[in-house]
Amino acid sequence: MTTFADYMEKLLYGPDGYYSAGAAKSGKAGDYFTAPDVGAVFGRLLAGIFRTWREKLGKQPFCIVEAGAGEGRLALDILQEFPCRYVSVEKSPTRTDRLRKLPALEVYSDFKSVRAPGLQGVLFGNELIDAFAVHRVRVKNGKLEEGYVSAGLLPALTIEWSSPSTPRLQAYFNRLGITLPEDYETEVNLAMADWFAEAGRMFQRGLVVLIDYGRPAYDYYAPERTRGTLRAFSKHKVSADFMDSEGGMDLTADVDFTSLALDARAAGFAPLAFMEMGTFLMMGIQSIVGAGPG
Repeated sequence: MTTFADYMEKLLYGPDGYYSAGAAKSGKAGDYFTAPDVGAVFGRLLAGIFRTWREKLGKQPFCIVEAGAGEGRLALDILQEFPCRYVSVEKSPTRTDRLRKLPALEVYSDFKSVRAPGLQGVLFGNELIDAFAVHRVRVKNGKLEEGYVSAGLLPALTIEWSSPSTPRLQAYFNRLGITLPEDYETEVNLAMADWFAEAGRMFQRGLVVLIDYGRPAYDYYAPERTRGTLRAFSKHKVSADFMDSEGGMDLTADVDFTSLALDARAAGFAPLAFMEMGTFLMMGIQSIVGAGPG
């Protein structure tokens, strides 16, 4: 058996995975929409915010690092408005090949491959964290259990429950001060902490901007949310049958924003703000208006 987190990682990023094999597509002809699919405005607004942050940091070499760069559409929109050093980090080999064909991008498969440590600038991800593989957990007889995927071929795959594979799962809830009720099933994203640790080693000074779907921990693990937020998307339709993906659907789970902030702080970052998308983008509008002509 393998943990559900490892199973989900394989479905998304394994050799035949949804992202790795090139099945992932956004927009009208794909499985989901993202903000860049609507047009270039989103990238222009982000560019305005990033330009303002460059002024706050001073005139030292400034770099934008986009984690989970996807097809590169957002990168091109940002660079058109704000030319600078732009690093795209994308773990999907298919998408990495496509990104390398685009102009003005430095493309890497992970943070460790980025050649210049001690970067200063902006690190951002658009709908990044919700695509991390998550552990599946439940409470049975008052104890935390983890979900493991049984060996075999689809559709025979099922989740079996046993002791947690790592003490980090119980520590996750201890840190939040949350005790889950009996027969409660949900997910835990441990990959966030690992991601922030790697980002902290790469960046010397700058701003981290993460745009994603989620909710604070008290809402994420509310007593009535008894089956978590994990779901699959295919052709713009949502399904709770995430065990029947076989690499052909997008699997996603909401982000626990409370744990996200705690993971960031543990990695040396100082959380500055938590806001809705509309409020955040207003900062970009103000930046563009304030910049004036040219």
